[in-house]
Amino acid sequence: MDFDSEFDAALDAAAPGRILRDVDAMARYSTDWTGRWTGSPRAVARPRTVEQVAAILAACTEHRVAVVAQGGNTGLVGGAVPPSGSIVLSTEALTATGPVRENGSVTVGAGVTLHDLERLAQENGMTAGLALASGASATVGGVAATNAGGARVLRYGTARDRISGVRAVLAHGDVIDRRSALRKDNTGYDLTDLVVGSEGTLAVITDVTWKLVAPHSDRVVLAMSFTDAQAATDALTTLLSLPGLDALEWAEGSAVERAAAQLDTTPPLPSDGFWVFAELGDSHVGGGSLVDVAEPVIESLSASGLSENRIAVAASAADRRTLWSFRERITESISAAGIPVKLDVGVPAAEFRAFVESLSSVVHAVEPSAIPVLFGHFAESNIHVNILPAEGTFPEPVAEALEDAVLEHVLSAGGTVSAEHGIGRVKTRWLNRQRGDVQVRAMDALKSAWDPNRILNPGVLFDDR
Repeated sequence: MDFDSEFDAALDAAAPGRILRDVDAMARYSTDWTGRWTGSPRAVARPRTVEQVAAILAACTEHRVAVVAQGGNTGLVGGAVPPSGSIVLSTEALTATGPVRENGSVTVGAGVTLHDLERLAQENGMTAGLALASGASATVGGVAATNAGGARVLRYGTARDRISGVRAVLAHGDVIDRRSALRKDNTGYDLTDLVVGSEGTLAVITDVTWKLVAPHSDRVVLAMSFTDAQAATDALTTLLSLPGLDALEWAEGSAVERAAAQLDTTPPLPSDGFWVFAELGDSHVGGGSLVDVAEPVIESLSASGLSENRIAVAASAADRRTLWSFRERITESISAAGIPVKLDVGVPAAEFRAFVESLSSVVHAVEPSAIPVLFGHFAESNIHVNILPAEGTFPEPVAEALEDAVLEHVLSAGGTVSAEHGIGRVKTRWLNRQRGDVQVRAMDALKSAWDPNRILNPGVLFDDR
């Protein structure tokens, strides 16, 4: 038996009937959500149990075959794109769900989608507290592996804040079980915290213990169309004083217009300038509705120059969904227009306005016909930079030059090259630029200790393909 057939036999034995090798069947696991990066795996494994995950990883370690863990494949930095000859280990079939405990925690399989987690939470009178536009596809394991954030970080934190435990399998097949729901457990290194955000480079997450929270009884969504970024940043302190603030998002007016076209409707406010979306939620308003409690802040915004025709308030569930859709459908509208260069960056609050206002000139210096589309999370000074070609797709050298120009601009502003999407394969050389040699060597030492043969997601975080 030759090497390849010996490994294939071991893989089949590890997860009988759960291995795909047909190129067409593997296609959806091979290309990332943006459509920009495509890999060529030798097989896709879809284990149903943690024991199968362990057996697959043990076989891959023995035969030195690279493994790429993949959840919903909704990442944006190439982190789940399989290198040539690697194995995709899809967690989509790991969907076991435990009971909701008295303390509000629940343990679910890594393949449970964020929408299904939220549905489970709501059935038990709770909420998951984390929402992503890709929630119908994004899995809990992927959210954990990338420490995803989303719109409600302001109230509920990132995935790391919502996760109290994980079960994960190391490269050689040993299982780390840290699914405890204890609020206090100070026994040694926090391996859960280390695995969360490691982008599949240290272990494969199979289960996550998630902390649910009580939902709000009253919700309000506001949309505000400021004349420009300066006016919006001048109002930030006032906006942050809105009662029960869950989320504070932003988008350029042109991005809102794209979403409106995708929705086949018109924006409810003037679509020039700089939009801010705020969601308020409270369970103990006392003495009136949340709209009533927020009214003094809204009046303060009006008094500072935000005219009434530039503020929309939605209190009913249907109206809230409609108003939010002008922010949430932006990503979909961008994808419908072409294959963009997508970057997720953050800058200090003091640099936000200048950064946003100068970004178009930075982009056009590289490619005059490029179309920047900007939106993001306002409270965190987080900018989702999307750069569309005038037509077709950017040649890869142009795409890379655009990335370089934007990320250089980010670092010159004292920012981060990845606010929430991770490093993946796209930004490996920028990790050292931002973190420096000492920190990257420390990270690399951890990688080598946990995965000595470096089979887990090679090329992610570290350029060791």
